[in-house]
Amino acid sequence: MNHGMNRALTTVTLLVVLAMAFGACTPTPTATPAPAKLAATVAPTVTVAPVPTSTRLPTATAIPTSTVTPPPTADPSPGLGSTQVSDKDGMTLLYVPAGDFKMGSDSSIDTDEQPQHTVYLDAFWIDQTEVTNALFKKFSDATGYETDADKKGSGWVFDAATKAWYDTKGTDWQHPRGPSSNLNGLANHPVVQVSWDDAQAYCQWAGRRLPTEAEWEKAARGPSTGSGDSRTYPWGDELPDQTRLNYNQALEGTTPVGNYPTGASPYGALDMAGNVWEWVADWYDENYYATAPRRNPAGPTSGDFHVLRGGSWSYPGSSARVSNRYSDVPYENWDGGVGFRCAR
Repeated sequence: MNHGMNRALTTVTLLVVLAMAFGACTPTPTATPAPAKLAATVAPTVTVAPVPTSTRLPTATAIPTSTVTPPPTADPSPGLGSTQVSDKDGMTLLYVPAGDFKMGSDSSIDTDEQPQHTVYLDAFWIDQTEVTNALFKKFSDATGYETDADKKGSGWVFDAATKAWYDTKGTDWQHPRGPSSNLNGLANHPVVQVSWDDAQAYCQWAGRRLPTEAEWEKAARGPSTGSGDSRTYPWGDELPDQTRLNYNQALEGTTPVGNYPTGASPYGALDMAGNVWEWVADWYDENYYATAPRRNPAGPTSGDFHVLRGGSWSYPGSSARVSNRYSDVPYENWDGGVGFRCAR
């Protein structure tokens, strides 16, 4: 019996006594039943498919069936040494923290590297290596993109006998040394025979962009150390040799990316000296450093040439200096010694 029923019986007894005492007849109230207990509401279970952890490039991109978008998995507080892998192309990216560095060189005989000046850059990510033939093929297959060499029908090829470059018909990124060449055994070599526009198109497809000239130099040189900032090459001040980079026509062609870990930059970027020249975002101006902004310089707003950095397999060690600048026509010239990497 519950407490509500006890209260009801007590009331009835009292009324009977009063009726007998005064001769009045009062109806007995009806007890109100206790409300039924509400059933607990069970939240529906949502199943989210786990994100695959493999970094291997799939042959086809699966379309997810779940409508729930998982949050990004990147480290919310990256620091020096942090990495992440691009979901789009599988490239490993390296974190470059915000801060100052010394850009250019006052000791160079090339006046376009002067004056050396302090630059502040916001934090950014940069590709660990140059974009490879395998990754560029993934882009080409996904988009049907035609490079400028495809459209023109030729590219510049190095002739080992004459030590000269020749504009050769039938040359493109899939035939980097002329019409009879192919990419067999070159999947992990940097893609070449690509113009600035081709490089920009790839980076946009991959969700990234070309690095600015300042970003490229900081990723190659490292932060300002306060001790003269004399780093001449990505690995330090020691002169180039065959253990640190592919240069000076020693191998007469490209090598697989990441083949020279002893030549890594302070942030872990590989092949920033030698192998292939790398397109960057900036237009070229030989006097730009004299008036460049201190924070996040992005180069001139226009020009006739775009900047390339890092030297290549066919150039001497002096071109591998982190401050060295080179330039070329972005939409006309491409060859077997020019590639790129992306940033974000």
